[in-house]
Amino acid sequence: MKSMTYAELNQLSIEQLRALNSKVVEVIKMKRSEVAMDIKEELYVGANVKINHPKLMGKQCRVEKINRTKCVIKVLNGYGTYTVPMSMIEINK
Repeated sequence: MKSMTYAELNQLSIEQLRALNSKVVEVIKMKRSEVAMDIKEELYVGANVKINHPKLMGKQCRVEKINRTKCVIKVLNGYGTYTVPMSMIEINK
């Protein structure tokens, strides 16, 4: 795949840049959705997981509830529950 240089991007009009931006955002959302669906297939209530976020880095968590796009997780050996997007969840195997 050929990537565009800054000079090439600078030659585009504002309308062309907006169209490019909307296509990029659409692809990013689609890929995040695919990742979330793959994770959702493997998740179950009671699963031990890690969360890819600085606030919960290195802490073990357990899935309490699975919603459509997010999960409610509980921190083990700690306090609190968090609602986390599925794209941030890594399943411990």
